[in-house]
Amino acid sequence: YASFARIGKGSLGGKGRGLAFMSAMVRRYPKLSREGFEVNIPKTVVLCTDIFDEFMEENGLYPLALSDAGDEEILAAFEHGKLPERVRDDLISLLKVVKGPIAVRSSSLLEDSHYQPFAGIYATYMIPHSEDQDVTLDLLRGAIKAVYASVFYKASKSYLTATQNVIDQEKMAVVLQEVAGTKHGTRYYPTL
Repeated sequence: YASFARIGKGSLGGKGRGLAFMSAMVRRYPKLSREGFEVNIPKTVVLCTDIFDEFMEENGLYPLALSDAGDEEILAAFEHGKLPERVRDDLISLLKVVKGPIAVRSSSLLEDSHYQPFAGIYATYMIPHSEDQDVTLDLLRGAIKAVYASVFYKASKSYLTATQNVIDQEKMAVVLQEVAGTKHGTRYYPTL
């Protein structure tokens, strides 16, 4: 299993591009790691922006998302939407190799820009690992849809307006990343 993979053919988004670059650098320069100090990127999969486009169009979400609807109404509509069926098998493959919590992170086209930082504008979710793969899969799909919804929250729209970007042009990729850490008894402690 590669430490970095993608689902879809669209853009990786800003955060995804940065992680792909760092992953390539770590592979290219193995001397970065020293005895007792390993440098690596946690297992990472990026759902590319074409998955976002397909989700939005197949569920007819643009009219509501671009309206003045409240955040709760937008989130509820996105939660009822269905992710493209072709993504399911890829998510199951991820769950077979990641045996801990997963961070579900935004990676928009505009994020990680040198001129207009978007840190903290879109949602990030952490989902726990469950021995029941179906439970983890449901949590993962819900978190992905919630990250998509966060593009259209009032705070996000306000920030886009302030930075002179247009919400219609924003596209969202989603980074699914193994949370690095250690299990102690029944608890999981992320690495700080």
